[in-house]
Amino acid sequence: MSKEIAAIYCRLSQDDGSVGESGSIQTQKAILTQYCEEQHITIGGYYCDDGWSGTNFERPDFKRMIDDIETGRINTVIVKDLSRFGREYAEMGMYIEHYFEEKGIRFLSLAENIDSQKGLDSLVLPFTNVINSFYARQASSKTKAAHRARAKAGMYLGSHAPFGYVKDPADRHHLIVDPPAADVVRDIFQMFAEGVGYVRMTKILRERGILNPQAYFNQNNPDYFKSEYWRKPYDWHATSIRAILNNRVYLGQLVFGRTKLKGFFDKTRIPAPEEEWIITENTHEPLVTQELWDTVHQMMKARRRENGSHEVQPFAGLVKCADCGSSLNLSYDGKRGRYTGFSCWVYKNYGKSRCTSHAIGWKTLNTLVLEDIRRNAQWATVAELDYAQMLLAAKQAQQQQNTERQRRELKRVEKRLGELEKVSNKLYEDRALEKITEERYQSMMPSYEQERVALLEAQKTLAEAISASEQIYDDVEAFLPLVRQYTDLKELNARILNELIEKIVVHEKERSDDGAITQQVDIYYKFIGYIDPAVMLNGAISPAESSDDAKPMAIIT
Repeated sequence: MSKEIAAIYCRLSQDDGSVGESGSIQTQKAILTQYCEEQHITIGGYYCDDGWSGTNFERPDFKRMIDDIETGRINTVIVKDLSRFGREYAEMGMYIEHYFEEKGIRFLSLAENIDSQKGLDSLVLPFTNVINSFYARQASSKTKAAHRARAKAGMYLGSHAPFGYVKDPADRHHLIVDPPAADVVRDIFQMFAEGVGYVRMTKILRERGILNPQAYFNQNNPDYFKSEYWRKPYDWHATSIRAILNNRVYLGQLVFGRTKLKGFFDKTRIPAPEEEWIITENTHEPLVTQELWDTVHQMMKARRRENGSHEVQPFAGLVKCADCGSSLNLSYDGKRGRYTGFSCWVYKNYGKSRCTSHAIGWKTLNTLVLEDIRRNAQWATVAELDYAQMLLAAKQAQQQQNTERQRRELKRVEKRLGELEKVSNKLYEDRALEKITEERYQSMMPSYEQERVALLEAQKTLAEAISASEQIYDDVEAFLPLVRQYTDLKELNARILNELIEKIVVHEKERSDDGAITQQVDIYYKFIGYIDPAVMLNGAISPAESSDDAKPMAIIT
């Protein structure tokens, strides 16, 4: 192709906002067009990437320009300055000094007076590329720092508000409740807490004619999405529900930094470690309580399989084997539409060599737990002071034993850390004085360092556990109003169980000499742990103060 046909390439990103009008896409086009007219160069096309970073060479119009080079439609590339072409010196050098030369493409950058037709031996090109690359890194760092500072200040940074909220008209960085969508969010949390599975919930939402989050947003912002993607506005999917249940924004919190770029040049987004997140509390009105959030997330951690009616059994993840610690499987009679009984998962899959059945009937366990909750609720109501004192005494006795053990272990850990410090210093000194070889030092030191790191982690964990022993009074105060509301409880559901119960430990059945069969079941409550009914009945709470059916229920006969 003898005639010169040029590609006018322009680029502007958000990081280039400070360039002003002189750097705008329109200005770049005007300058380059005028140059081509003065030099009698035919313009083959305009290629403009507005809003694209110079470090990213996957820009749509840049790729279109490369395609036109490959097909021979253009033989010249003109830019206003090198930073408009890109801001990553290695990739820029690859295109300008190798690819264009191989394809016979003339490259011109007006600001630096670079013309490949006159040669690229000047130091201007590589130095300018390095400076532009440095600028891009610096701008990226400043942008990240600004975003993190805003996140710590509790400013919402998303392009649009999450489902259930809208941006405050007076402050686009603040969220306010959107009542219709907020009611849907609350219903989703409530249904999940009551044991409604994902599949059944999607069906319920469809039948109610509830718009999914994307369709709801599109309805209220008709000009935001140009495509007709939302053709099924009432289709709900489990992923959408899980996203809502996992979004801490509904607690009145803002979370920044859940994902990050894999690298400066690799723009793939990957999950960031939770310790790197910025979580700011009380930034806007919550839609759910902390208690409901905790209940839902305890249920989400459990293995939740739906039955034939798309319901999740309410004890999911709570019932444990006393011997092997695994969860107890629950059998479901599909023909009769009812649960039958629990048995140890390990025994069911591996047999007697690993564990025993620990079988217990559904109705039996349901009745046992129901009555135990109701009994504790009645004690907390009719004899609150005595009941609280007994809980404190039981917790303090157990905590005292644990704390003493933890203090002994902490003392041992700290002693060993001191020994390791001396050993490490001695090894370093011996190496410096050449009493041992470098090879010997390198073979010994890593194992000591590995042990030191493990001990430091153990030291931190033990110190936190000892400090937590001071929470006994707060735990009892939190438990009393929680259990008291279930004095007249008639039926259990998933929400009640996950709100109150930490775990239910089922022991194997035992046969006494007279042939009687008993089975122990230990119920561990949140905040309090195991409450022994026998201790309560033999303590300060008299039978007259408690309910008529207040008898130890931890033993099934």
